[in-house]
Amino acid sequence: MLFNHRFLLRLITNLVICTLALSCVSVLLWTIDEFVGWDILPDTLGIYVRALVIGIAWITATLIAVHLLLSLTLFAEASATRAKLTDFKVSPLLKRRLKRLLILTVLVSILLLFGLQVVDGARKKVAQQVAQQEAIVKFNQIQEDIEQALPEILKQFTPSLLESIQNNEISASEISQLLQAVTVSFPHKPSLALLIPAEAPYKYYRIDQQAILLDKNRVPYLKPQFYFEFPTQLETEIVDKLFSGQTSSTETALNGVFIKNTLPSSWGILRLDGQVIALVYLGVNYRCPQATELIKDSCIHSGPLALYTN
Repeated sequence: MLFNHRFLLRLITNLVICTLALSCVSVLLWTIDEFVGWDILPDTLGIYVRALVIGIAWITATLIAVHLLLSLTLFAEASATRAKLTDFKVSPLLKRRLKRLLILTVLVSILLLFGLQVVDGARKKVAQQVAQQEAIVKFNQIQEDIEQALPEILKQFTPSLLESIQNNEISASEISQLLQAVTVSFPHKPSLALLIPAEAPYKYYRIDQQAILLDKNRVPYLKPQFYFEFPTQLETEIVDKLFSGQTSSTETALNGVFIKNTLPSSWGILRLDGQVIALVYLGVNYRCPQATELIKDSCIHSGPLALYTN
């Protein structure tokens, strides 16, 4: 006999009693801490205690299953003894074959697990590539819609609004209505932002939906974001070119504070009396999955197809 089933049954029985006692205490403490709200355990120890409770419960369940198997084994042996059944003898040749079969089974299991891991990795790679390609197609479609929408939006800036932008006397309610109308009137719910030259010591200030606040009487007022410069040289160069009335494009990914070509977006300029008075950015908050070592494609665009203006 390979195992002494009676000894193992006694051992497992003692272990089951101990683990059941630990499980009861652990569950009691965890219940008090979580549901009653006494907060006995510090937060730093709570995670480890939960893991310990789960571990003890798993060990207890395993021991109970082993205990049941041992009990059935001993019951079967006792029944066979009472029935005076002859003891089954395993020949040395069969033992060797069983050992070889066991070793072969282990090797096949290891190879099978390794093969499944390889197949799963390949499947995930293909799924990532498909998802990335679908995201790029969607990105390009949104980008095309944004390119078509921006010229129409620039036409919505009335002469009075353009004068208020030039004189830095923008009405919060008027610009708020325009920003909200853009979001609800065009596909993909785009957001609009303006970059306007500021008075010294600042160089620019930005107006978007987040810059419009309400006072205690629910009256809107402006709290724009001011800038001395931009963090990156590339964004600074693009903004300077646009304010000079020149178009600008880039093949480099730019996730700037105003211009972002990693999102479906487009930008243009507002003119009054032949002078550029503000930059307009129209974008949709849609990002492709991050590029990985296996998938190098990413979603960026080089900029507007033309210099859009009112």
